[in-house]
Amino acid sequence: MFPINKIIYSLAMLACIFASCESKPDKDNQTEGNILISVDETYKPIMEEQIKVFEARNSGAHIKAVYKPEADCIADFLKDTTRLIFITRPLNDNEKAECEKKKIVVTRELTLARDAIAFIVGKGVKSEYTQTQIEKILSDSNATKQIVFDNKNSSTVRFVTDSILKNKPLTKNTYAANGGLDVIDYVCKNPNAIGVIGVPWVSDKSDETVQKFNERIDVVGILPFNDSITRFRKPTVYYIGLREYPYLRELYFISKETWVGLGTGFVNYLAHDGQLVFAKSKLWPLRYNVNLRETNIQH
Repeated sequence: MFPINKIIYSLAMLACIFASCESKPDKDNQTEGNILISVDETYKPIMEEQIKVFEARNSGAHIKAVYKPEADCIADFLKDTTRLIFITRPLNDNEKAECEKKKIVVTRELTLARDAIAFIVGKGVKSEYTQTQIEKILSDSNATKQIVFDNKNSSTVRFVTDSILKNKPLTKNTYAANGGLDVIDYVCKNPNAIGVIGVPWVSDKSDETVQKFNERIDVVGILPFNDSITRFRKPTVYYIGLREYPYLRELYFISKETWVGLGTGFVNYLAHDGQLVFAKSKLWPLRYNVNLRETNIQH
C-alpha cells in the first residue's frame, strides 16, 4: 500500500502535466488554424486573391500575409517571424549557411509560377524599346529618363541589378517609390519616367484600383536579343510561357514547416487548384501543363 502523501503528490504531478498540455495551443493542420506568411510585395494583388479563394474553401483557415521587400521576407524566415515565405529566388549560399547555423531546416523550396518584370510609362508616352535601348537607359549615367522602382530593397531592384545589368551600376537617375501603386501613380504624372514593376500589378483583372491606374499607363513592349523575333513583346502570359519576353523570373515558396500544417495546406492548394488563379492573373503556372495555341498577336 502506498503512503497517502505519495499518492497526493503523484496526483498533483499528473494534474500539472495535463494542465500544461492543455495550455499549449494545438498545431494547425492543412485546412484549419492561423499562420503568418511573408510575401514579396510585388505579388500582393495575386496573393490576396489566392488567400481569398483558399479561405473561402476552408472556413477554419486564417492566413495573414505581410507584404514586404524580398530582403525583409528572407530576414523574417531567418528569424521566428514566419515559417513560410514567397519570393522570386531560392535561398543563396550565405542564407543556407545562416539556416544551418541557426538549425533551421528548410523543408520545402519550389517554384509555383513564372512572371516577369514589366516596364510601364504614362499613356501616350513612347512605349516600345529594343532590349539594347532599355538596358542602356537602366545603366547610362547620362540618361535623362527617370527609372522608378517600387522599393529600394525590392526584388525588382535586385533583378535589374544582377540579372539584367550583371551587377553594373544603375543610372543615377533612379528613384524608389512606396509600393507598386505609387510607381503606377508616379509614371502617370511624369512623362519622363519609366516604372519597373512586377507583372501582377498591371495584369490583375479583379483589382478595381489597379484597373483604374491601368487606364492611364502603357506597358512597354521590348524587342529582345533574338534574330527570330521581329516584333516587340509585352509581358503577356503567352510570351511569358514561350519565353519570348526577355525579363522573366519565377515565384518560389520556401517553408520550414516541420509538420503537415496550414502552410503545407496552402502551398498544396497553390500547386494544384491555385495554378488556375495564377493563369487567370496572367502568370505562367509551373505545376501543370498548359497548351499554347497559335494566334495572331500584334504585341
